[in-house]
Amino acid sequence: MIIKEKTMNGLPVMSLSGKLDIFSRNAFKEAAEKYTETGTKGLILDFQGITFVDSVGLGVLAIVAKTFQKLKGRVILVNPQGQVKSLFLEMNLAKMIPMYKTDEDFSQFSAL
Repeated sequence: MIIKEKTMNGLPVMSLSGKLDIFSRNAFKEAAEKYTETGTKGLILDFQGITFVDSVGLGVLAIVAKTFQKLKGRVILVNPQGQVKSLFLEMNLAKMIPMYKTDEDFSQFSAL
């Protein structure tokens, strides 16, 4: 997995591409944890480039989202594609990690 990081509207954005699975979970978790350690209240995950998520990937996403919730923050997911989007909807993860269709929705999140 490739992780690119930037800031948009004062919030960190992690643009991910490749697979979020057992092999990439540690890299993803370490990248996300640095934001919880600094007290950041939100994290935007751009999933446009993610082509596959396995059960381990889903688990690490849930852990990261719960960590932010404990800190009174949120994680959102933007631009999920095809099967990845379907999986999130089927697993009912949108309740824990809200999904948005386009980059334009980032601005809604920054107001929270």
